[in-house]
Amino acid sequence: MRNEGLDKRKILQILEEKLACDHSYDEGYILGSMCTEVNEFGKEVYLKYISKNLGDPGLFPGTAKLEEEVVAEIGELFNGSNIIGSFMTGGSEANLIAMRIAKKLHEDIKEPEIVVPISAHRSFDKAGDLLNIKIKKARLKNNFELDLEHFNSLISENTCGVVAIAGTTSLGLIDPIEKIGEIIDGRDIFFHVDAAFGGFVLPFLKQLSYDIPPWDFSVKQVDSITADPHKMGMGVIPSGGLFLRNKEIIQKVGFEIPYLAGGNFKHLHLVGTRPGATVIAFWAIMEYLGIKGFTQIVQKCMDNTHYLAEQIKEIKGVALAAEPVMNVIGITTENGESICELDKELRKMHWMLGKFEEFNLIRAVIMPHVTREHLGRFVNDLKIAVKKLKLN
Repeated sequence: MRNEGLDKRKILQILEEKLACDHSYDEGYILGSMCTEVNEFGKEVYLKYISKNLGDPGLFPGTAKLEEEVVAEIGELFNGSNIIGSFMTGGSEANLIAMRIAKKLHEDIKEPEIVVPISAHRSFDKAGDLLNIKIKKARLKNNFELDLEHFNSLISENTCGVVAIAGTTSLGLIDPIEKIGEIIDGRDIFFHVDAAFGGFVLPFLKQLSYDIPPWDFSVKQVDSITADPHKMGMGVIPSGGLFLRNKEIIQKVGFEIPYLAGGNFKHLHLVGTRPGATVIAFWAIMEYLGIKGFTQIVQKCMDNTHYLAEQIKEIKGVALAAEPVMNVIGITTENGESICELDKELRKMHWMLGKFEEFNLIRAVIMPHVTREHLGRFVNDLKIAVKKLKLN
């Protein structure tokens, strides 16, 4: 640290130089991220209320009340009533907390297990490691759908929870959530749905008359849902969310914090200090866009998704890994050759996609920042890369 501070303009100049190597969404080359540019109005609101601390809600009762309103409104969007929950740092924290809840509600199980699809996010592996829970992974079929029979076979007397995905990280697919609900119906098993990505896509696809299977609180066995405002909700990073059907859970398994200036309270979070501005900003975004605004944004993303899917089908040597269900596209090789060399060639051309070696695919996520012009450039470069590697 300097003895004397620098002029603000000098500091800003230094920052520009230091951060010049960072990529930006408007470049058009970021095709593999599930985050996007934050809504402009959300940025404005966030900066205005940046000092709000929900880690001490007694000092900021208005912000705490607003969080309850946001959670309830999102719960209704997910076909629930009287849903409780909280904003978190993201899907990883929300999934970890959901797994902790599953374990705490079954303390009689000495060697707890959670059953997840093999396509589940890595946060469940983190949760298993941190919480000493065995994560049992169900395989997928050749079409990347969950093998429900294998999933069912992994459930045992040690199973404290099961997980389904509404918008898989690799392909944006939806697990058979209603059927999993039927499998565990009447059994004391916590059912968590990871909709970190799909949570702010699927309700609006429904508005657009897409055939979306039941995935949310409309499935009576679903106990909790993860959904991230900082993904398709265009909220400030970090903005995750955990939404719970049972209002008693926080009292049952929450951490008590007795010493805060605002008074004693219970919470579920890993963190103590927690930004209130992310909550306020997302409330503002929801009020500003409404269902109609979000639906229009999702429609644009899906129009671009269908465009890219059709273009890929025309390129000999590559293929769609699966027909897109939402705005996520998996690209694989027609002959089964490793996708790694293709990913390497595309990265040389500055394209940044997600690579999933275990499924032999690269992933494009058609977020709001992705334009038709960006996709046209990508398709041209993809053709060049395929030709260079002689995949065609």
